[in-house]
Amino acid sequence: MNRLNKYKNFYLIVDEIIKRSSSQKIKIRKFLNSVDARYYTRAENFAEKFLEYLKVEKIGFDYSIKAYLKLCTDMMVSQKYFLKFKKYPVNDEKIAYKEVYDNVNEMKSYMIGVAMSQFLWPTHYAMYSFFIEKISNENSKIKNYLEIGPGHGLFLIQALEKLKKDTNFEIVDISKTSVKITKSIVNFLVKKEKKINYTIRNIFDFKSPNKFDFITIGEVLEHVTKPQKILKQLNNLISDNGSIYMSTCVDCPSIDHVYHFKSVKEIEQMIRNCGFKILDNLVLPVEDKPMKEIIQNKITINYCAHVKKANL
Repeated sequence: MNRLNKYKNFYLIVDEIIKRSSSQKIKIRKFLNSVDARYYTRAENFAEKFLEYLKVEKIGFDYSIKAYLKLCTDMMVSQKYFLKFKKYPVNDEKIAYKEVYDNVNEMKSYMIGVAMSQFLWPTHYAMYSFFIEKISNENSKIKNYLEIGPGHGLFLIQALEKLKKDTNFEIVDISKTSVKITKSIVNFLVKKEKKINYTIRNIFDFKSPNKFDFITIGEVLEHVTKPQKILKQLNNLISDNGSIYMSTCVDCPSIDHVYHFKSVKEIEQMIRNCGFKILDNLVLPVEDKPMKEIIQNKITINYCAHVKKANL
């Protein structure tokens, strides 16, 4: 069967993006030439459900494409600012909250764009696959699951699919708009009955009678001024035998990134200083160049790790 027909929903999205953006055309085609069959199965499954979700929520297909391209443009503009002024465009959590997390229109566009990037950006897909692998390996011992800042909900959906029916799911996010979007996506895509509790709260104010066997905190640390405080809070929330999936980035300016990690070493030192040991990780530069050049030119590096308490 012709690939365009077999994965028609995914290619409906891809074709529209590359028609509108020459730079995306080059990047996406290069990526698609490197992926395997499992990628296409996942991408088509996502695209089919994503397009159905857009229809149900009365979100136009054109809007979704523009949301993705806006995300790409915002990243590019932020990168130019960073290279010119040697700092991120935003350095205050309150500004990021006001302009992004508490802005319904901005957050809606942002979440849709990031969801699509999960299958169009090589580093985002690699981190997504890494998470699926870790949650699948741990599924038999997870009774309590916590996710902080679920965003588009794709990681949460994987956890809901992989973990046992009686697993307790706690979701914490500071943005009511983000929680609303996450709930709408999860309610639409997950048909099985699950115990999910959503809390709109700062993670420092979150209390639970349970310790968690698995915590997911993807793309959150760079959004706060003191990421080490969150890591220390995670040490209080994780069970002795539990583990954490976390991701963040180096030299990665954006419209809502506040904390500037300057190296992978800095990230890993902070993780260890906060009482964790790294079980496995991925270091993912966004461009295919020698690491020396990546570091010298301050090209973004995505990073994810699977960690657990160090004192056990």
